[in-house]
Order: sequence, then C-alpha cells, then structure tokens
Amino acid sequence: MAEDLEKLAKWRGFVPDEELETYRKGGFARRIGIGRRPALLNIDTTYMFVDPAYSQCGREMPELLASLTRLTALFRKLDLPIYYSRRDDRTHPSYRGIWNLKLGTAGDYQYSRDPRADEWPEAYAPREQDRVVMKNKPSCFFATPLEAFLRYDEVDTVIICGISTSGCVRAGAMDAFSHNFRTVLVEDACGDRSPSAHRANLFDLDMKFADVESLDYVERELTARFALPRAAE
Repeated sequence: MAEDLEKLAKWRGFVPDEELETYRKGGFARRIGIGRRPALLNIDTTYMFVDPAYSQCGREMPELLASLTRLTALFRKLDLPIYYSRRDDRTHPSYRGIWNLKLGTAGDYQYSRDPRADEWPEAYAPREQDRVVMKNKPSCFFATPLEAFLRYDEVDTVIICGISTSGCVRAGAMDAFSHNFRTVLVEDACGDRSPSAHRANLFDLDMKFADVESLDYVERELTARFALPRAAE
C-alpha cells in the first residue's frame, strides 16, 4: 500500500489531486515489479529518431543518449538479454502503408531510403548476440516474432527504453502488458519530440499498464538481484 501511495504522490502537481484520487479509488498504480528473467527492449533509438538532422527527431537529447548508453552497459554487465526494434524496409509504398496518408514525409529520401536512418549510435548499438526485430507499425509486437523470441528466452519482464514515449514506446508497452509480460519503462531512457506528450503518457502507463521507474531504481534493483558474486580473493 505504501508503494501505491508513493506512485500516486510522484505525479502530484502534474495531475490534480482530485484526479489522482480517482486512480486511488480504482486501485490503480500498484507496482508490478521485476520478475525472475528481465530483458531490455530498446525501441527505435536509431539515427532517424535521435539525430536532429532527420525530420523525425524533434531536438537534441543528450541526457537521453547518456541514459540509453548507461542502461545498455548495465544489461551487458549483468549478462541479461537485449532486444532492439527498428523500422523495416520502407522503400515501397506498400511497406509504408497508411503512413503514406498520415505522414507528409513518408516518401522523402530520409524516411524511405537513407540507410543511415536505421542505424544506431555506436555507444549502444546492437552486438552480434543481441536480437533485432524489424517492424512496420508502431508496436514491435505487431506482425513480428518478438513474443516468440521472448518466450523462448524465458523472459517474464520487459524493461523498455526508446522513442517515442507517446508512439512506438507506448504501443510496445501496451502489447507487452497484453501478452502478460511484466512491463517496466525506464523514465530517463524514454524520449519524445513532445515533452508534454512524454509526461502524459508516462503518467497513464504508470497508473494502468506498467511501472515507470527511474534509471537509478532499475540499476539498483537489477544489480542487487543479478550481479554475479565476486570471486573470493
């Protein structure tokens, strides 16, 4: 109960107290927690979304990049599985699908053909042993084998970082929850072109579908539970 009140109190000032009371009354905001086998799911942190030279990146986000690097290093140190998602081939209009109608830049070279757009900065780029899932819609679970990969690896907890909080990150988190994975969003390691949308979606997910936690919290919890003991000196 104390943890539930702590989660509600975290959002005081962003959401009016009378609205927070409706979540308390409904029994929301409980912490799901990290299970026995967590995996990191890095959603769409390619140059397309982290380099302002691309139209889909709203601004410089150095703090986000630092958090992504730190979180990736943590999972590598603890030898826990890491998954990445990125856009699949967008060169053909059919591959882009309804994006052609909704997104004014869907046919531009940057969006449809630039190979660098779908590469990752070296600091946290996938290694050979990591898993990479290609997708053409917001959720990395939609029409992909991601769930099968996670089940094979006996993963029960998906710890999510990536871009954008209001779009692909939210879609992936919702589907992870729908597939009955414990779902944790690392607040410092998620980003959005709109800070307002970022905050609103973190609040909604934290109340109803996932745990929104700081990088410090995740690092502390994972290290305490999964760090290998040092060899006796």
